[in-house]
Amino acid sequence: MDTDIYGEEAWEYMNSNFSHVKGLYLDHAGSTLYSKSLIEHSLAELTQNCFGNPHSRNTPSRLTTDIIDQTRIELLSFFHADPNQYTVLFTSGATDSLRLVAESFLFSSMPSDSNDCGSFVYLKESHTSVIGMREYFKGNVPCYALPSDDIGTYFNLESHNGIHEKVYIKANLASSVFQEKKETEVTKESEKTVPTANSLFVFPAQCNFSGFKYPLELISYSQQGALSDISSDLCLNKELLNKKEKNKKTWFCLLDAASYVGTNQLDLSVWQPDMVAISFYKMFGYPTGLGALIVHQRAHCVLQKKYVGGGTVEIVSSSRDFHVARHVLQEKFENGTANFLSILALRHGMRELKKLVSTMDNVSIHTFRLGQLLYVSLCQLKHANGKSLVKIYSNTEFTDRQRQGAIVTFNLLAEDGDYIGYAYVEKMLTLYDVHVRTGCFCNPAACQRFLELSEEDLCSHYMSGHKCGDENDIIRGRPTGAVRVSFGYMSQRKDVLRFVAILRQCFLQDNAAPKKGIAETVPEPVRKNQTNFELIGIHVYPIKSCGGFSPKTWPISKSGLLYDRHWVIVNDAGIALTQKREPKLCMIRPSIDLERNQLILQYHGTELSISMDINDHRTFLDGNNGGNLRKICGKVIQLANCESAVNQWLSEVIGRPALKLLRCSILDSSLVNTSSFLLLNYSSVNSLKKQLRNTDLELSSTEEYLTRFRGNFVVDSANAFEEDGWEKVKIGPILFQNVGPCFRCQMVCVDQNTAVRNREALAVLANTRGKKMPFGIGLEMSSNAKDAQVVEIGYPVSVSVSSSAVSASLSCPKDSAVDAELSMNAK
Repeated sequence: MDTDIYGEEAWEYMNSNFSHVKGLYLDHAGSTLYSKSLIEHSLAELTQNCFGNPHSRNTPSRLTTDIIDQTRIELLSFFHADPNQYTVLFTSGATDSLRLVAESFLFSSMPSDSNDCGSFVYLKESHTSVIGMREYFKGNVPCYALPSDDIGTYFNLESHNGIHEKVYIKANLASSVFQEKKETEVTKESEKTVPTANSLFVFPAQCNFSGFKYPLELISYSQQGALSDISSDLCLNKELLNKKEKNKKTWFCLLDAASYVGTNQLDLSVWQPDMVAISFYKMFGYPTGLGALIVHQRAHCVLQKKYVGGGTVEIVSSSRDFHVARHVLQEKFENGTANFLSILALRHGMRELKKLVSTMDNVSIHTFRLGQLLYVSLCQLKHANGKSLVKIYSNTEFTDRQRQGAIVTFNLLAEDGDYIGYAYVEKMLTLYDVHVRTGCFCNPAACQRFLELSEEDLCSHYMSGHKCGDENDIIRGRPTGAVRVSFGYMSQRKDVLRFVAILRQCFLQDNAAPKKGIAETVPEPVRKNQTNFELIGIHVYPIKSCGGFSPKTWPISKSGLLYDRHWVIVNDAGIALTQKREPKLCMIRPSIDLERNQLILQYHGTELSISMDINDHRTFLDGNNGGNLRKICGKVIQLANCESAVNQWLSEVIGRPALKLLRCSILDSSLVNTSSFLLLNYSSVNSLKKQLRNTDLELSSTEEYLTRFRGNFVVDSANAFEEDGWEKVKIGPILFQNVGPCFRCQMVCVDQNTAVRNREALAVLANTRGKKMPFGIGLEMSSNAKDAQVVEIGYPVSVSVSSSAVSASLSCPKDSAVDAELSMNAK
């Protein structure tokens, strides 16, 4: 156990407090975990008291007001801030705090003089929430993006070789004395010249991409005016450069501490920014949707409130343009009723954290050591040919806690040096219940710098279909993002060791002798190319993510096969269950008797079954025309309740309480994710099956393996994967258009006969088809086809083949799969 910093007793309490966490959680920079005791104490306070709106004057409301006031004091104490100097403004989060400053900051003390204004400077490698502030300013104020490599040019740091070289941080005491002296000099100078222009510098205390800690001396240096002579080359709106102040300029500093305060002590008695933006879920895990802007009294005069309402005024007239804003800062800026019940939880968060870890310095030491261990361990992972598995993106070598936080960001490399896409890495880690963050983490400049992407590259990626948050992780052989591991105060050394072991198991292999579960390429005999064959399988899946049945003939319309994905099972929170979360769904085998209008549910391998009338469904309590709008897997659709007896049966066989079966209110509605139909090629399925070198998987039949891909139509063409190049498919009299490949997820790992996950299945698919794992093609019925028809087993199938795709589909299925990526994204 990790007893070096916290002590054995603390770890025992810690482990019991986080026993609800399943899997390996490594995304604390996204949101740390909440402890059981935090929730219990918060709920106990709510259930033992009555709290009212703090804008009222009754007894419950006065209690709320008193506790909120006490919470502000405890927060300032947590950050060692003098309550006579700093004020806490509650916001919805750090982003909202930054927005508040953007809306309110005065760049000129004399608004009538349009040529007398300051500047807005932000560190280029900042969160998008900081970058977004410039949208408020760019029409009136010169805006500068300061590269981190240029910090040494403007700030008097002891190293002038760039911020990413070794920087020696001054002792806190010396810096504090220097700051006091500087403020005295500024005061005397201000008596001589009255400043009329205000400038704002914003930077993060810690980079949320790499974990690099920027020197907090930048606060005092910027306040001294170190950026007054910033190069015009860094200005984003040079047309405003003539708007320079004629008199003295006052500089203010806004510190984005959201990434920093979760694992570090921010001491506002030493470092005194004018404003600090934070989010509490990054510190305590709970509550979410709550943050703060901590404002020094020096900055009160530059924050001008524009919007009024919700208790922020002393008087307001609706008949004429007149109002008087409140004078107390928090009363003036906290619009409407504060999130007071969440604010109450903050006291418990601070107290629990102190009880668990004593000080934030202990958290900093502990999490840095974990990051250091992971960094060293990743550097040691090598392929058989000696090449590194991991490419780490860091400004440091994890030797100095003052410069590096508990974040390790990286990409993986194959043995030949090619990048392994972060989306595929995340899918593989999910199979082991490992939770990381992938992408660019809302820090475009850091991502661009570490991945060596030019502005032209970014524009090219966007034009190719890549957007923030998608899975388009490799474009023309280069990554568009990375994998981020971050630690929290409750993370342990065993977490690092387990994570490294999983990477070694999944991504390192001895190519000389294929290991169990690793794909070995089996040459496919190239048969005579055919464009005519027959339909050998029809599969209908009445309940989303459950098993299906295989009729010989079935009604079909443009929206899909009749009743295909027409029902869905949701939990007590109204969230749709899928095999990703609940593999047992595959054991439920629905079938439909059209003559008797019956939906029959059978639990595979048992005699457990239940049936219901297809037309039997009831309205929701709101009486909304027999249904209720729900968002299921990204699709908003009207659904209706089914029989309560079926709900009870589902809860019993799945082993989850309060499950509900919902159905589409409209007959021809469907809950398919993308295309209305999915076609599989039996030859392709059999080809994948041959790649498996795992004994357990060898015991599974090709038919069972086929059901993992959940196709509606199955054909058996001459060659595996040639369906990639089909443009049009005609099944009997019905013409379909190929709308792109179906990209696969970890559901293919679930054995449909046992509900057991087998991780090797995903690796086989990726090794054979590329990291995006396309398999099967989506079809839509031709626009001129008749809507109500029937499809039958044995129907002739003919295809038209794209001339540009023929050679790729026959000779190199893996490469063609990767190239097919953009067509699906465009769809």
